[in-house]
Amino acid sequence: MRKRNTNNHNHTLHYDAEYAGFDLHTANAPYILPFLDRLHTVMDRVLQNHKRVLAVKFDLHLPAHTNPYLQRNPITEFIERVKAGIASYQKSLNRRSKRVYPTDVEYLAKVEQTEECELEHYHVVLFTNKDTLYPVGNLSHEDPTKLGQIIRQAWLKTHGLSADSPVALLHTSTPVFRVLQGPLSTDDPVHRDAFLHFSYLCKEGTTKYQGKRQSFYSSNAKNKARA
Repeated sequence: MRKRNTNNHNHTLHYDAEYAGFDLHTANAPYILPFLDRLHTVMDRVLQNHKRVLAVKFDLHLPAHTNPYLQRNPITEFIERVKAGIASYQKSLNRRSKRVYPTDVEYLAKVEQTEECELEHYHVVLFTNKDTLYPVGNLSHEDPTKLGQIIRQAWLKTHGLSADSPVALLHTSTPVFRVLQGPLSTDDPVHRDAFLHFSYLCKEGTTKYQGKRQSFYSSNAKNKARA
Protein backbone atom coordinates (compact mmCIF):
# COMPACT_ATOMS: atom_id res chain seq x y z
CA MET A 1 0.00 0.00 0.00
CA ARG A 2 1.60 3.23 -1.20
CA LYS A 3 2.04 6.01 1.35
CA ARG A 4 2.87 8.75 -1.17
CA ASN A 5 1.34 9.94 -4.41
CA THR A 6 3.59 8.73 -7.23
CA ASN A 7 2.96 11.96 -9.18
CA ASN A 8 3.71 14.21 -6.22
CA HIS A 9 5.74 12.76 -3.38
CA ASN A 10 4.74 15.66 -1.15
CA HIS A 11 1.19 14.30 -1.10
CA THR A 12 0.48 11.70 1.58
CA LEU A 13 -2.27 9.21 0.73
CA HIS A 14 -5.23 8.51 3.01
CA TYR A 15 -6.93 5.09 2.98
CA ASP A 16 -9.07 5.27 6.12
CA ALA A 17 -12.87 5.21 6.08
CA GLU A 18 -12.98 8.57 7.82
CA TYR A 19 -11.11 11.85 8.07
CA ALA A 20 -11.30 14.11 11.14
CA GLY A 21 -14.48 12.30 12.19
CA PHE A 22 -16.16 12.58 8.75
CA ASP A 23 -17.01 9.44 6.76
CA LEU A 24 -15.38 8.72 3.40
CA HIS A 25 -16.32 6.37 0.58
CA THR A 26 -13.69 3.63 0.78
CA ALA A 27 -14.34 2.81 -2.88
CA ASN A 28 -12.73 6.17 -3.76
CA ALA A 29 -9.59 5.52 -1.70
CA PRO A 30 -6.85 6.45 -1.65
CA TYR A 31 -7.51 10.12 -1.02
CA ILE A 32 -4.87 12.83 -1.16
CA LEU A 33 -4.51 14.00 2.43
CA PRO A 34 -3.60 17.66 1.67
CA PHE A 35 -6.76 17.91 -0.45
CA LEU A 36 -8.88 16.60 2.44
CA ASP A 37 -7.16 19.15 4.68
CA ARG A 38 -8.14 21.97 2.32
CA LEU A 39 -11.73 20.76 2.02
CA HIS A 40 -12.02 20.76 5.80
CA THR A 41 -10.37 24.19 6.09
CA VAL A 42 -12.62 25.84 3.52
CA MET A 43 -15.82 24.35 4.96
CA ASP A 44 -14.80 25.31 8.48
CA ARG A 45 -13.95 28.88 7.49
CA VAL A 46 -17.04 29.62 5.43
CA LEU A 47 -19.29 28.21 8.17
CA GLN A 48 -17.60 30.49 10.69
CA ASN A 49 -18.17 33.54 8.49
CA HIS A 50 -21.81 32.92 7.52
CA LYS A 51 -24.75 31.61 9.54
CA ARG A 52 -26.21 29.88 6.49
CA VAL A 53 -24.06 28.67 3.63
CA LEU A 54 -25.13 27.64 0.14
CA ALA A 55 -22.84 24.90 -1.22
CA VAL A 56 -23.17 24.05 -4.92
CA LYS A 57 -21.36 21.11 -6.56
CA PHE A 58 -21.01 20.96 -10.34
CA ASP A 59 -18.74 19.93 -13.21
CA LEU A 60 -17.25 22.23 -15.84
CA HIS A 61 -16.32 20.92 -19.29
CA LEU A 62 -14.17 22.52 -21.95
CA PRO A 63 -15.56 23.43 -25.39
CA ALA A 64 -14.79 20.90 -28.13
CA HIS A 65 -12.62 23.43 -29.99
CA THR A 66 -10.22 23.78 -27.04
CA ASN A 67 -6.60 22.96 -27.81
CA PRO A 68 -5.57 20.65 -24.92
CA TYR A 69 -1.92 21.66 -25.27
CA LEU A 70 -2.44 25.42 -25.16
CA GLN A 71 -5.43 25.84 -22.86
CA ARG A 72 -4.37 27.23 -19.52
CA ASN A 73 -6.36 26.24 -16.48
CA PRO A 74 -9.36 28.57 -16.50
CA ILE A 75 -10.54 28.11 -12.92
CA THR A 76 -9.05 31.37 -11.63
CA GLU A 77 -10.70 33.41 -14.38
CA PHE A 78 -13.99 31.58 -13.83
CA ILE A 79 -14.02 32.36 -10.10
CA GLU A 80 -13.22 36.02 -10.73
CA ARG A 81 -16.13 36.21 -13.18
CA VAL A 82 -18.44 34.61 -10.60
CA LYS A 83 -17.37 37.21 -8.04
CA ALA A 84 -17.91 40.00 -10.57
CA GLY A 85 -21.35 38.66 -11.43
CA ILE A 86 -22.40 38.58 -7.78
CA ALA A 87 -21.02 42.09 -7.22
CA SER A 88 -22.96 43.37 -10.24
CA TYR A 89 -26.16 41.81 -8.91
CA GLN A 90 -25.60 43.42 -5.51
CA LYS A 91 -25.08 46.82 -7.12
CA SER A 92 -28.39 46.44 -8.92
CA LEU A 93 -30.06 45.73 -5.57
CA ASN A 94 -28.45 48.83 -4.11
CA ARG A 95 -29.78 50.97 -6.93
CA ARG A 96 -33.28 49.69 -6.15
CA SER A 97 -32.76 50.34 -2.41
CA LYS A 98 -33.03 46.64 -1.63
CA ARG A 99 -31.10 44.96 1.14
CA VAL A 100 -27.72 43.50 0.15
CA TYR A 101 -26.18 40.54 1.95
CA PRO A 102 -22.38 40.41 1.54
CA THR A 103 -20.75 37.07 0.87
CA ASP A 104 -17.41 35.37 0.81
CA VAL A 105 -16.95 33.36 -2.37
CA GLU A 106 -15.12 30.20 -1.36
CA TYR A 107 -14.42 27.24 -3.59
CA LEU A 108 -12.65 23.96 -4.24
CA ALA A 109 -11.84 22.68 -7.73
CA LYS A 110 -10.16 19.52 -8.96
CA VAL A 111 -8.79 18.89 -12.46
CA GLU A 112 -9.80 15.44 -13.66
CA GLN A 113 -9.35 13.42 -16.82
CA THR A 114 -10.33 9.86 -17.63
CA GLU A 115 -8.95 7.66 -20.40
CA GLU A 116 -12.15 8.10 -22.41
CA CYS A 117 -11.94 11.91 -22.44
CA GLU A 118 -9.75 13.91 -24.80
CA LEU A 119 -9.96 17.00 -22.58
CA GLU A 120 -9.84 17.46 -18.83
CA HIS A 121 -12.85 18.64 -16.86
CA TYR A 122 -13.26 20.29 -13.48
CA HIS A 123 -15.17 19.27 -10.39
CA VAL A 124 -16.12 22.35 -8.39
CA VAL A 125 -17.77 23.11 -5.07
CA LEU A 126 -18.78 26.75 -4.64
CA PHE A 127 -19.70 28.21 -1.24
CA THR A 128 -21.60 31.49 -0.74
CA ASN A 129 -23.77 33.17 1.85
CA LYS A 130 -27.20 31.55 1.48
CA ASP A 131 -28.86 34.91 2.14
CA THR A 132 -27.06 36.53 -0.80
CA LEU A 133 -28.44 34.38 -3.62
CA TYR A 134 -30.82 31.45 -3.28
CA PRO A 135 -31.58 28.99 -4.73
CA VAL A 136 -29.63 27.70 -7.74
CA GLY A 137 -30.94 25.53 -10.57
CA ASN A 138 -29.41 23.01 -12.96
CA LEU A 139 -27.02 25.50 -14.65
CA SER A 140 -28.53 24.88 -18.09
CA HIS A 141 -29.40 27.73 -20.46
CA GLU A 142 -32.96 27.41 -19.13
CA ASP A 143 -31.97 27.83 -15.46
CA PRO A 144 -34.04 30.83 -14.26
CA THR A 145 -32.12 31.39 -11.00
CA LYS A 146 -29.80 34.37 -10.71
CA LEU A 147 -26.91 32.42 -9.20
CA GLY A 148 -27.33 29.70 -11.84
CA GLN A 149 -27.10 32.34 -14.56
CA ILE A 150 -24.04 33.93 -12.96
CA ILE A 151 -22.20 30.59 -12.74
CA ARG A 152 -23.13 29.57 -16.28
CA GLN A 153 -22.27 32.90 -17.87
CA ALA A 154 -18.95 33.04 -15.98
CA TRP A 155 -17.87 29.72 -17.53
CA LEU A 156 -19.09 30.56 -21.03
CA LYS A 157 -17.44 33.98 -21.01
CA THR A 158 -14.18 32.42 -19.80
CA HIS A 159 -14.11 30.59 -23.14
CA GLY A 160 -15.32 33.48 -25.25
CA LEU A 161 -18.78 31.97 -25.76
CA SER A 162 -22.06 33.87 -25.85
CA ALA A 163 -23.75 34.18 -22.46
CA ASP A 164 -26.99 32.81 -23.94
CA SER A 165 -25.37 29.84 -25.70
CA PRO A 166 -27.25 26.55 -25.15
CA VAL A 167 -24.06 24.44 -25.09
CA ALA A 168 -24.03 21.81 -22.35
CA LEU A 169 -20.70 22.51 -20.65
CA LEU A 170 -21.97 22.61 -17.05
CA HIS A 171 -23.45 19.66 -15.17
CA THR A 172 -24.76 19.61 -11.63
CA SER A 173 -24.54 16.76 -9.14
CA THR A 174 -27.32 15.27 -7.01
CA PRO A 175 -28.28 17.17 -4.98
CA VAL A 176 -27.51 20.37 -6.87
CA PHE A 177 -26.97 22.31 -3.66
CA ARG A 178 -26.94 21.99 0.10
CA VAL A 179 -27.73 24.55 2.79
CA LEU A 180 -25.32 24.28 5.72
CA GLN A 181 -25.47 25.99 9.10
CA GLY A 182 -22.31 26.42 11.16
CA PRO A 183 -20.10 25.83 12.88
CA LEU A 184 -18.69 22.75 11.12
CA SER A 185 -19.41 19.69 13.22
CA THR A 186 -19.21 15.92 12.87
CA ASP A 187 -22.38 15.79 14.99
CA ASP A 188 -24.37 17.49 12.24
CA PRO A 189 -25.73 14.90 9.75
CA VAL A 190 -26.02 17.57 7.03
CA HIS A 191 -22.33 18.40 7.46
CA ARG A 192 -21.39 14.72 7.39
CA ASP A 193 -23.35 14.13 4.17
CA ALA A 194 -21.85 17.23 2.57
CA PHE A 195 -18.28 16.30 3.48
CA LEU A 196 -18.82 12.78 2.15
CA HIS A 197 -20.22 14.18 -1.11
CA PHE A 198 -17.51 16.80 -1.59
CA SER A 199 -14.66 14.44 -0.67
CA TYR A 200 -14.89 13.05 -4.22
CA LEU A 201 -12.68 15.98 -5.23
CA CYS A 202 -9.95 14.67 -2.95
CA LYS A 203 -9.53 11.16 -4.39
CA GLU A 204 -6.29 10.28 -6.11
CA GLY A 205 -7.84 8.34 -8.98
CA THR A 206 -8.47 10.27 -12.26
CA THR A 207 -6.74 13.38 -10.89
CA LYS A 208 -4.88 15.02 -13.76
CA TYR A 209 -1.29 15.97 -13.01
CA GLN A 210 -0.08 18.83 -15.15
CA GLY A 211 3.51 19.55 -14.30
CA LYS A 212 3.72 23.21 -13.31
CA ARG A 213 -0.07 23.58 -13.40
CA GLN A 214 -2.02 22.70 -10.28
CA SER A 215 -4.37 19.75 -10.03
CA PHE A 216 -6.38 21.11 -7.11
CA TYR A 217 -7.48 24.66 -6.36
CA SER A 218 -9.11 26.22 -3.32
CA SER A 219 -9.83 29.64 -1.89
CA ASN A 220 -7.72 30.68 1.04
CA ALA A 221 -7.69 33.37 3.71
CA LYS A 222 -5.18 35.49 1.78
CA ASN A 223 -6.92 35.68 -1.57
CA LYS A 224 -10.62 35.35 -0.74
CA ALA A 225 -12.62 38.46 -1.47
CA ARG A 226 -16.13 39.44 -0.58
CA ALA A 227 -18.49 40.04 -3.43
